[in-house]
Amino acid sequence: MSAAGATSAQRGLVELTVWQTLAPAERDALLRLEISAEQIEFAGAMSKTVAACEAGDPTQVAGLAIRADGDIVGWVVLKRGASAPDWAAAGAAVVGGLRIDLRHQGRGIGAAALAGMAGWVARHWPEISLLTLRVDDGNAAGIRAYEKAGWTETGERCVGRVGVERTMSLRL
Repeated sequence: MSAAGATSAQRGLVELTVWQTLAPAERDALLRLEISAEQIEFAGAMSKTVAACEAGDPTQVAGLAIRADGDIVGWVVLKRGASAPDWAAAGAAVVGGLRIDLRHQGRGIGAAALAGMAGWVARHWPEISLLTLRVDDGNAAGIRAYEKAGWTETGERCVGRVGVERTMSLRL
């Protein structure tokens, strides 16, 4: 810890690393993240999101390992263009399956990752002007995290895989 006692995640210093560049041991570490049953219900199984990342066009789909203090502690998938769901607005990148390892939750890593995603998109997909996602209405912790990070509810609520979903967006 720094002299101020803050972890790197609390200072907003997370690193996002593209799946394809991870070493085999890092990929294994990512697949061993401890995710709650509730997070799996909302975001899907890790193996399924990794498989979708591997099968997708790497110019349109980015699977990103989330690191804090050098350790892989989370995962998120970004999609754009033809790889994005049909509900996504033109010029938007869709955030899917954001998850943070149970052992690392409550340290501000999720909030730092949300800020990091905006920066990643600005650097790698500069034509994207909007980040968007759908979050299950029952995922109160996720909704609070998104709102705290500046995301707002946009559009109408709809019925999704688990229940009613909210569409939330962040202008870049």
